[in-house]
Amino acid sequence: MTPHERFAFTLAHQVPDRLPIDFIWPRSETLQALREHYQTDSQEKVFRRLGVDFRWIPVPVTYPDFARRVNGRLEGDAPGAGKEYIFHDERTFEDPWGIVFRVGEDGKYLQWRNGPLHGEDSLRDWFPPSVVYPSAEEVARHLVPWRNFVTVTEIEFPFKLAWHLCGLEDFLLSMIANPGMVEALYDRLYAFQTAKAVLAARAGFDVIAVVGDVAGQLGMMFSPDLFTRYDVPRLTELVGRVKQSSPRAKVLYHSDGNMEDIIPALIHCGIDILNPIQSACMDPAAIKRKHGARLTLHGTISVQDTVPDGTVEDVRNEVMTRIRTVGYDGGFIISPENSIPYDAPLANVLALFETALQFDYTTLRNGRA
Repeated sequence: MTPHERFAFTLAHQVPDRLPIDFIWPRSETLQALREHYQTDSQEKVFRRLGVDFRWIPVPVTYPDFARRVNGRLEGDAPGAGKEYIFHDERTFEDPWGIVFRVGEDGKYLQWRNGPLHGEDSLRDWFPPSVVYPSAEEVARHLVPWRNFVTVTEIEFPFKLAWHLCGLEDFLLSMIANPGMVEALYDRLYAFQTAKAVLAARAGFDVIAVVGDVAGQLGMMFSPDLFTRYDVPRLTELVGRVKQSSPRAKVLYHSDGNMEDIIPALIHCGIDILNPIQSACMDPAAIKRKHGARLTLHGTISVQDTVPDGTVEDVRNEVMTRIRTVGYDGGFIISPENSIPYDAPLANVLALFETALQFDYTTLRNGRA
């Protein structure tokens, strides 16, 4: 089967020749180790050797006001490396939204430092940054090299952007004490992200991924009632606009943590695919039994415990367990839950993909393995 056929089968809750495989947000260190292992300079050749069916491609955008102010490029291995920013000092930089981050001392991760609405009790004259998008036809041409694969682009979930703009504690308080500001901010953020999502759908992307955590391992960062109040109507409209623009497009939602309380609301909004079903705090098999008829699950392979800290055998066993308990009747895309840590053993990374490729999928043809 082709990647597109495999994807169509699993979305239809049928078992394809094998389950689709994704490699979500690989870190530069992991990719470098894999290139050395396969003796190639090509990331594309690595993905093909691993059997990856998806290609995550950003929509090319320009922020003209921001572009006039950039003064450096982020080097190294931290998220966002290789892009230009407004640097405040050697390790502190500002992105197009005016959000300030600082690279940690180890150079591997970022810390939020400030946002343009931090400490504010109203939006005043704040608006999202000015942005220039290419035409849908130009974006479609940009996708041509990956047309044989399932193409995915991502937009930021407005809650994530909102707390980056306001500060997490301030924004969570505003959700209770200052609903007018939250409503106004969400209207602007959802409009911005909807425009990008609709452009991607019109250009032919197969999947629009809405990305932003709303939960920690102990549960939601805010109550499900607030999600229903602020997000459900706006997310429903965003998903509807995407599918009106391209009926074949699917929408993936990503949040780490235990966000089981809002899964019914996400289904109501029209979400098709849910990532990552974080196994440290959610039971993928239970989620499959409860919601698998209405959702395709994506992820479930632990990057918190098994891949970085387990043995090769541990990884193989987890992948086989997930296939048997989540992959029956299709509706499952195997992937690391999130970025594999930079110091995870290469043998474990290889074991994840090799096991997914080598599993005997004929055992899933008639339900549970």
